Amino acid sequence: MNFSFSERLDMLCWDLLNRVPLSKQWLLKQTIYTSPVRRQWIATLPLQPGDTVADIGTGYGIMALEMVDALKVHVIGIDQDKEVLAHARFLTESVYGSQSPLQFEAADAYHLPFADQSLDAITARFLFQHLTSPLLLSREIFRVLKPHARVFIEDIDDGFTIEFPSVPNSWQKVIHAFQTLQSLGGGDRFVGRKIPSYLHQAGLVVDAVEVYPLAQFSQQDPNGIASQFERERIEQVLPDLFSRRMLTELEWQAALRDLQASEGQWIFQSISQFRVTAHRSL
Repeated sequence: MNFSFSERLDMLCWDLLNRVPLSKQWLLKQTIYTSPVRRQWIATLPLQPGDTVADIGTGYGIMALEMVDALKVHVIGIDQDKEVLAHARFLTESVYGSQSPLQFEAADAYHLPFADQSLDAITARFLFQHLTSPLLLSREIFRVLKPHARVFIEDIDDGFTIEFPSVPNSWQKVIHAFQTLQSLGGGDRFVGRKIPSYLHQAGLVVDAVEVYPLAQFSQQDPNGIASQFERERIEQVLPDLFSRRMLTELEWQAALRDLQASEGQWIFQSISQFRVTAHRSL
């Protein structure tokens, strides 16, 4: 049976999921679950074959792999996590063998390993929400882009999440604790609306800001993929939430029970992702 590039890559990701440690699984699951949105975005990127693109915060390198396949560009994946990059190289070799069209480098996003004005484009997906200094990275992006080269950023903004009727209060408290914990670490779950300002302050020209909504009206399924994904995302940081007394074990268990009790309830839910395009004029 002949599989498409995307089908083969998906199978490799699911196989890899069984071999990475629990602490690394959430990132890979995010990559797998958001594949339709990511592939739709990649198809719209106005890149030319042969362009040199840096994918910052590349993680397992899936976006880098898919850009190479879809757009025929040369991609350099940047991430500070050497362990995750090792898996990205494994996936790349599984697809391309020893003749890989990709490179991966372990580097600090605030000190990109590129010469001034050397890149045709930059992509960054779900990275800005984790940054302690998004303006510093924006200035680095300005430094390494060629004149008229562009940066494409996609990220979240929890302020654009809409639900009706609302999820249980106990679960709302869990979500608020998660958002607060990320902000204490320097991250920002409301970063989407701020990205254009960061890029503008760094000297880049903002070309487009798009809010990409994903909306549905459906029955609550606490055991479905979407609910499992959200629950596992929070479970990764439960020890921190408990140790900081932002949440108790009893509150967590009560939230899970309330969420389970909502099974079958019809609810409207909408989450939105921000896509920002900017370029360096000179």
